[in-house]
Amino acid sequence: MIQTDIKTIPNTKSLRTYTVTLTYPAFRCRYEMEPEKTNFAVMTITYAPNEVIFDFPSFMAYLRSFEDVPISLESAANRVLDDMFERLQPIWARVHVRTEREHGVVIEITAEHGQLSHSRSHASRPDRAE
Repeated sequence: MIQTDIKTIPNTKSLRTYTVTLTYPAFRCRYEMEPEKTNFAVMTITYAPNEVIFDFPSFMAYLRSFEDVPISLESAANRVLDDMFERLQPIWARVHVRTEREHGVVIEITAEHGQLSHSRSHASRPDRAE
């Protein structure tokens, strides 16, 4: 079962546009069609925070909770993106998954949501001070 209790902490620089990148080289889940086999992949998550950022230990526990779940890498990438938007409500986020198969075949999946702008207007957030 995928754990969805991703804890968040306040973003003390919410008026600043910046990105956070987490690369998790040990992402694992079960093959959807053959649950006895394990999918191994590198998952890279990049997001532009809004009001909150993820609590790193709880986010890592969330990613590890995929280990025994039969799910395709495509579905896993989109599930992570959806769960991030539900909990963090970032300005923008991208989840990239890369795996290598037999015969040198490389599979890459990218799921993205939101729009990254490099300027944040104080006028749009009058209740926040930098």
